[in-house]
Amino acid sequence: MNKTYKKFILSFIIIFITLLYFLYKYNNKVEQNQVDILVSNRVEIVQNELTNQKNHALSLAILFSKNQNVISFLENNKPKELKKELLTSLENIKNYTNINNIQIQVHTKDLKVFVRSWEDKDAGLSLESFRKGIVKVKETQEPFVSNELGKRFNIKAISPIFNQKEEYIGSIEVIVDYSDLKNRLKYMGIDVIALLKKEYLPIATYYQEYNMLDDFVVIQNDYDKKFYDYLSLNKEYLSNEQFYYKNKNKIITQIPLGDIDSKSVGVLMISFDKSEQNFNYLPKYEYMGEINAKDTNFKNHLLKEKKEIIIK
Repeated sequence: MNKTYKKFILSFIIIFITLLYFLYKYNNKVEQNQVDILVSNRVEIVQNELTNQKNHALSLAILFSKNQNVISFLENNKPKELKKELLTSLENIKNYTNINNIQIQVHTKDLKVFVRSWEDKDAGLSLESFRKGIVKVKETQEPFVSNELGKRFNIKAISPIFNQKEEYIGSIEVIVDYSDLKNRLKYMGIDVIALLKKEYLPIATYYQEYNMLDDFVVIQNDYDKKFYDYLSLNKEYLSNEQFYYKNKNKIITQIPLGDIDSKSVGVLMISFDKSEQNFNYLPKYEYMGEINAKDTNFKNHLLKEKKEIIIK
């Protein structure tokens, strides 16, 4: 084999290896861009679902505030009758939509607990010192919704109540936890766990006995145990040093959750499979539960038609 031929072979090998290297780098870059798009898409879906949950809670709060029985019972100081009215309404919501994670609280005009759908022990308790949302609604006399930190941390939609003379007589609050959000996102292939920073436990006393996860407390009783165990073994994923983390076929990211002051008090951890790269996916906001309609034809017809961002 002459020298010219050897040089040719050597040059060919070098060029071939160089091409393979750049092809490898290019493919990695393309894959990285695809993953970036996938993560951005999934984060947007979660944000949209959070917004959807808030809008739903706010709509209910406004509707309840216009209920003439609610107005009359509050104005005439009839808490027992009002609680019965609220429980009947919640039972109807549960029966016809299968949504059972809603609680309602009514406040007097001086910001005291008048009626709670889930308990009676705190009737007359003043909320002014630690419930900024209720104070805001009294001051503005306009509906308001946010993630708010109190004894619990969840979605709170508040609407003012006015009597027949258009006088402010109090407010009504629809409280929604993150269980429905978790179930809807699970249907879309996304697992979530809502976490509150443990430094806020002196305020959020409801979670004192809940499971901890590093510097956070899990604010749900019903959560994905596998995802919890996965985070327990990989606590670095709880930090926000990176936009997202990859582990084999799993991608983990998070959305900071802020209170009424837009201060981050917790995070919503998010997990999904890397293989689910459907970039054209758009969430559908139809209700995913069973429609409990007596008219079978009507039911069938409906079924047929059917990084730091702080979410406050």
